Amino acid sequence: KEMNEMANDSVVSTTPEICHFEQPPMINIRFWLVAVFGSTVSFISIMNNVLLFYVFISRKHHRSNHNVYLMLLAFFDIFVSMAYILLMSVNVLIDYLISPTLMQLWYSYMVPMITISHVAMTSSSFLIVCASFERYCLTVNSPFLPFAQNNRKLIAGFAILFGVVSKGTMCLEFEFYDLPECEGLITQTQMRYPDFVFNTPYNVVWRFWYRNFVTVFAPFFILAYFNIRIVKALTKHTKMTVCQLAGNALVEQAKRKMSENPNLDPVKRKATARAATRTLVMVVCCYLVSNIISVALTIWEHLDKETLGKDYVK
Repeated sequence: KEMNEMANDSVVSTTPEICHFEQPPMINIRFWLVAVFGSTVSFISIMNNVLLFYVFISRKHHRSNHNVYLMLLAFFDIFVSMAYILLMSVNVLIDYLISPTLMQLWYSYMVPMITISHVAMTSSSFLIVCASFERYCLTVNSPFLPFAQNNRKLIAGFAILFGVVSKGTMCLEFEFYDLPECEGLITQTQMRYPDFVFNTPYNVVWRFWYRNFVTVFAPFFILAYFNIRIVKALTKHTKMTVCQLAGNALVEQAKRKMSENPNLDPVKRKATARAATRTLVMVVCCYLVSNIISVALTIWEHLDKETLGKDYVK
């Protein structure tokens, strides 16, 4: 036993201080919460989004109507869920197991995966804005409605392009270097930012102003505005009097008797449109709730970055 202790002391004493690795606090809780529970939720998300994407892409009418936005959202959500497992869960697993092999594997795909995930998330937020704009135009009977309906694929393409342009340069913002004295240890490879990231206007103009305001603030507040207007319009619609509803029902019943094609039933069309609108409202609400913390932290960082970094970031 004494010989083992002496050997351990020898190993510790000969290991450079720069190679020392200490497990993060609450590693057991993080393992079960992030690596186990989070990965399970992400796997379920992948399966559901694969199914949704298949349903939408396998039917031609879904690829040409308003569901094209939901189809693309399902496609990008697959990559976001995969990125969670490969980036977050594996990273926690590395800390839990203290595995140099896993760490080297993680570094090998980290840059392209984090770039793809951010492009997917940003493109998704722009796609939700586009879908909400069309629903808003439909709800308020805007003159822009024909343009939004006739150019869905073009609008969706521009949304994805903006996502790629906004976050595609993230692949250039990381570089790795090895510490020869830490060879074979978990701290062998280190990551840092290239000089241009902080020493050029790229940091302030692009990373802070453009990315924060165009990819965080703008989608959040635009969606909040559209959602409020859509919900108000739906609420106003549901406040129709019983007499109005009865009168409309009699009129529509007479129209149905005169119509030879029941598929063109305007009542069904309106009900379907309202259902699609409510679905989109729920999607937008989920987006707003999930991003409110990010928006708050971004505002805090802009107003008082020193306090945020000093008191809350360790």
